[in-house]
Amino acid sequence: MLNALNAPSYAGFCYAAFLVTVLILAAFYLQTFFYLILVLMIGFPIISYNLSKYVFERLEVKLKLTGDESRDRSSFIIVETVNQSFIPLASYEFTLNVSSSLYGGQKPVTYSFMLKARDNNTMKFPLQFDKNGIYEVKITSFGAYDFFHIFKFHRDIELVENITVLPDCEPSDRLKDSMLTEGFDEFEENEKKGIVTGNVTDVREYRPGDRLSRIHWKLTEKMDKLMVKENEATASNRFVILLELYQPSLEKCNEMYEAGGLGDESSFFILDKAIEEAWAVSMELINAGQSFQFMYYSKTKDDFDIHDINDKAGLTEAMTKAFYTPAYDTPDLALSVYERAGMNKGTLIHVN
Repeated sequence: MLNALNAPSYAGFCYAAFLVTVLILAAFYLQTFFYLILVLMIGFPIISYNLSKYVFERLEVKLKLTGDESRDRSSFIIVETVNQSFIPLASYEFTLNVSSSLYGGQKPVTYSFMLKARDNNTMKFPLQFDKNGIYEVKITSFGAYDFFHIFKFHRDIELVENITVLPDCEPSDRLKDSMLTEGFDEFEENEKKGIVTGNVTDVREYRPGDRLSRIHWKLTEKMDKLMVKENEATASNRFVILLELYQPSLEKCNEMYEAGGLGDESSFFILDKAIEEAWAVSMELINAGQSFQFMYYSKTKDDFDIHDINDKAGLTEAMTKAFYTPAYDTPDLALSVYERAGMNKGTLIHVN
């Protein structure tokens, strides 16, 4: 693989300098050899331009993902450029862009190589991600040079692949302690003993994950569908996981990094750590058979996205939607909005 190619202006300058040199030699020596070289110097760029343009206009570019979409970093992006003509293309290039709604874009990388004739010309690139989120891999254009590297061809294109990197971790001791002190054990113990209050606050349709002991059998028989009682014990002990999408700006992280003696990179991973902890404590609740609410604050919408979670599939969907939400650089912003809005219902687990 070659580095990014030089601009056509440099190759054009070299060509012009060589052409002038041949002209001077032909005029001075008046030899047939120099006239032949001069004719070839004029004719070859025209032939090179037309052949390269012919090939370039018939190229097909494909972008696809292979490998596991997980934290094991085993994903690969495959860029396939189909050249069906019998003419190779000496200099071909494209730029790969990788970006995330949560963390912004990485530095684009340009790749250059030769395209073989009658070949799919497949290039495979390993992708390395050190944070959770949804990453968009995109190619917006590609280009090529003729054989003399004088003329450049360009075409805009829109090729996009999304890669989802989800956590796979256990809850931290801090969050485990929080779950215990916020009433998780007491709620579980009451459920096992069948202790619930007689004050029914609401009746709703059955959702996967609801306990059979909460089914309102008389109403179920009357309405011909499963109905579930919401009582005071359920309502007061309902867990709400609030994920704080807080991440300091890159400039602030660099300041904190330098202030710490260039030895602490934790500020760059504040949001990623929160995502992992939110996922872990959510899985803890799911494994315990508890339904809960998963929510996060969208600064662009100035509102909360709230998801009722009963299983891992629901958590995956909610977390994936959170990955599309831009982060903010104000600490505990979601918590302050949550408290001002008077949304304090149930047991809040604030993950930041």
